[in-house]
Amino acid sequence: MKKKSILRSVIGWLIFLALAGALVYFVGIPLYSPQPEEEMGKPTISYYEGGKEHLKMENDELLFDMDPQTTQFMLTEKQTGRVWRSNPENAEKDSLAVSTNKAVLQSTLIVTYSSSSGVIDFNNFQYSIDNGSYTLEQADDGSIQVHYAIGRIQKVFLLPTAITVERFTAFTDAMSKSDSKKVKNVYTLYKPDKVATMSNKDELLAMYPELENQELYVLRSDTSENNKKKIAGYFETAGYTQDDFDLDMQLVAGAADNAGAVFNVTVEYRLDGGDFVVSVPYEKIRYRADYPITAVTVLPMFGAAGPEDNGYMLIPEGGGALIRFNNGKLSQNSYYANMYGWDYGSERTEVVNETKNNFPVFGMIRNDGSFICMIEGASSYSSVQADIGMRNSSFNWINAKYTVIHSDQYNVSAKTSKMVVMYEKSIPNDTIVQRYRFLDSGSYVDMATAYGDYLRSKYPELNREDRSADLPVSVELVGAIDKTVVRFGLPVDSVAPATTFTQAQEIMRDLADEKIGNLSVRMSGWSNGGVNQKVLTSVKAVRELGGEKGLKALIAAAKRGNVPLYFDGISCFAYDSGIAQGFIPFRDAARFTTREQVKISPYSSITYQQQKEMDPFYLVQPSFAEKCADNLVAALRDWGAYGVAFRDVGTLLSSDFNSRKIVTREQVKQMQIDVVRRAREAGEKVIIKEGYDYVMPYADLITDMDLTGVTYSIIDQQIPFYQIALHGAVDYTGKPLNLANDWQTELLRCAEYGAGLNFTFMAEDAKILQDTHYSNYFGTTYASWAKDAADIIRDYQEATRGLNGQRIIGHAELAKGVRVTEYEGGAKVYVNYNDEDFRQGGVNVPARSYLVLGGEKQ
Repeated sequence: MKKKSILRSVIGWLIFLALAGALVYFVGIPLYSPQPEEEMGKPTISYYEGGKEHLKMENDELLFDMDPQTTQFMLTEKQTGRVWRSNPENAEKDSLAVSTNKAVLQSTLIVTYSSSSGVIDFNNFQYSIDNGSYTLEQADDGSIQVHYAIGRIQKVFLLPTAITVERFTAFTDAMSKSDSKKVKNVYTLYKPDKVATMSNKDELLAMYPELENQELYVLRSDTSENNKKKIAGYFETAGYTQDDFDLDMQLVAGAADNAGAVFNVTVEYRLDGGDFVVSVPYEKIRYRADYPITAVTVLPMFGAAGPEDNGYMLIPEGGGALIRFNNGKLSQNSYYANMYGWDYGSERTEVVNETKNNFPVFGMIRNDGSFICMIEGASSYSSVQADIGMRNSSFNWINAKYTVIHSDQYNVSAKTSKMVVMYEKSIPNDTIVQRYRFLDSGSYVDMATAYGDYLRSKYPELNREDRSADLPVSVELVGAIDKTVVRFGLPVDSVAPATTFTQAQEIMRDLADEKIGNLSVRMSGWSNGGVNQKVLTSVKAVRELGGEKGLKALIAAAKRGNVPLYFDGISCFAYDSGIAQGFIPFRDAARFTTREQVKISPYSSITYQQQKEMDPFYLVQPSFAEKCADNLVAALRDWGAYGVAFRDVGTLLSSDFNSRKIVTREQVKQMQIDVVRRAREAGEKVIIKEGYDYVMPYADLITDMDLTGVTYSIIDQQIPFYQIALHGAVDYTGKPLNLANDWQTELLRCAEYGAGLNFTFMAEDAKILQDTHYSNYFGTTYASWAKDAADIIRDYQEATRGLNGQRIIGHAELAKGVRVTEYEGGAKVYVNYNDEDFRQGGVNVPARSYLVLGGEKQ
């Protein structure tokens, strides 16, 4: 018996050691062993040697004219004669701008890089154009490429810095008498015996060691660049070549090699009908490893408006917003927001404010004309930034800044405060593409309409004609929540049913009885532990809600009642998941550039810091997330469910910087598109929350749209730009009315923006939320809202019936707090946010209400 016990113990330890060895061999060694760095092309330096003749591109609609000596350009709309400039005219004379800002005003590109002294910006006027370190190339198709070498570059001319007497005499004898005299004037003859008595002997010998042995002619250090250029021409005439230069440079021990921060960036310009397209291929970017390039800003001053101009800058905040030129808000910060929100693959220690743009468009209305810039390439790396005039210069500007290489700080040890910065090992293979479209209009409605036309042309999926006449209504039912309860005097993690499958059937029956049009029901917290769902390596209905039997009964009831029922799922995060769920953080979690696992704690709204006392969760690897999403779709298809509601796909976009296989944000974007497409191909309808533009064409409904965004103080007006573009092509709703701080304002916003209505309900009383982290669900008890919600929905759908399939053709502010939205059928929706009635021209809109008048609504 004793021998068997020992044998079992030995076998147990052997199994454990085998598993541990396998983990180290297959996971630990590959992950933490040194990885070979990818070869990086070193930057090269070339100079513009062409003439003054302008480079041009022209078609029936546009004329592009570039000055080769500055690479600045003018773009002329041929129909109107309106001119858009890459840089403001006479920027160098701007009395408000200091020298650095004047250089930025004259730049067509800004490079941001990291060094031991911090993050530094190089504008390409001061660090490339001004010293001519660029080349130009025009292709057969007319497109123009500018290859910039940007940095503190000492221009190298083909003339000797030091040269022996014999060689110097040979070349000067080959020159004309006047040229030879000019050359001799800029060189000094140093003799060894004289050098030995000079006070700067050590410095001279360090630079020119051969002075100990023979006489040398040395170029005077105060020779201007203009004079160097002339002297190089004289030497060239005398037959001086690159080989001669290389030979003479052997005499110079301290020759400058421009070994500091130097970057190669290529910008390509082309015309595409009425559009102007600018590209920056990442594959052509070169940099030195000691100076990693972290960002580029393309055409930072294109269309910049001066103090005499009237108009706005369009930013993609919420549904869209306008910043008026020279609005005087100099005490407010300039505008900056990340496209598609924060990349969770990059570490942050605090969150004061989430910045997020859902669609990659910005633009400008200047006087009677306008442009929109649609970011087509590498949009997930972009951020939109804008500022008003009279702060750092006289000009108002808007542009996009793109991340190139990501980095994170790593704490070496607890014994030192020194932080090491670790970088992504290579530049992504992507291309920045900005498409500018010009309009002979000063209306943001026309700009939005142009963007809508662009989207319908790009995505044929948006041209469906089977849309309901009713604006959509979305109802989310909260299933199970996790809760800590006390059992036998001990705290125990438990699952509390907020809405069982049987209760969900009852609520759906009530909604069906109300004859609500274009209704969708979303069931959340129904699987794998509830709302904070465990990973979907397998999909299991929550037992406390009724299990798989109750789930199937719910699906059958939804089909009988003709209610579109969607089931919610998370794929990008791992909550409360481990080996038992098939999730091994060491293997399956995404990683920062520091190789640490992306482990996230919720952030406090008071301290803005991570709340370490709360349960953390993981960002999973993109491939793991993709499998989880596919598993969800497959399970719902097998159960015969109507559709899938992704909670994070299309509203969360994050990279994985695992050094063994980096997955970029652009790659994750494509993976999410593929996930949604596969769900559609599997026969499932799809709901997306918030709805980034890249998944929008493939979704049947977008819920929880952030219509207003963050109300930054620099903003002058919020507008439904995105909604004007999408209306009639996509069904969308605002945020849940019963979760809003002011549900009436949210309702009015939906009416103004042409959005459907959204509610979140649970069957149980709100007291179930006590001692949980789900206080955001207070106010969702269905019994408390049932009658009011039915009345709100009925009134709203009756008033707006017929508008869902129509495009919005007009939007205006009639008075402060009063707006009107016009549809192609002629109907107008008046919205009054004020506490007093609004009367104008026979129109009477009650306080805090909306009114729909006229047009073909049926």
